[in-house]
Amino acid sequence: VLLPLIDRMGDAKDQVREQAQNLILKLMDEAAPPMYIWERLAVGFKHKNYRSREGVCLCLIATLNIYGAQPLILSKLVPHLCTAFGDSNSQVRDAAILAIVEVYRHVGEKVRIDLTKRGIPPGR
Repeated sequence: VLLPLIDRMGDAKDQVREQAQNLILKLMDEAAPPMYIWERLAVGFKHKNYRSREGVCLCLIATLNIYGAQPLILSKLVPHLCTAFGDSNSQVRDAAILAIVEVYRHVGEKVRIDLTKRGIPPGR
């Protein structure tokens, strides 16, 4: 179910993208733990459609806001966000930055250290 939902997050219509994200969040609530879902959603960071890549970043923000950082293994997701920093589309880059900011809000300095290790400049 998740792969078609990732495709739907790349739809041209805002409402379809929002409903796809809402369904993913509902699956985390009722069907499986958030990290189980995210292990399958991570392929969306490399999706061919830029809206899908952006949608996955926005979905991570929503997940953090609802569930916090405890149920997620963020060290598995941060490398995908680092890759998205260099995306060819500015909307994906912006969404990745917003997601990292949200991760930082929940985790703190550990993220900054991890980003430095991955070669992301401190000013960024």
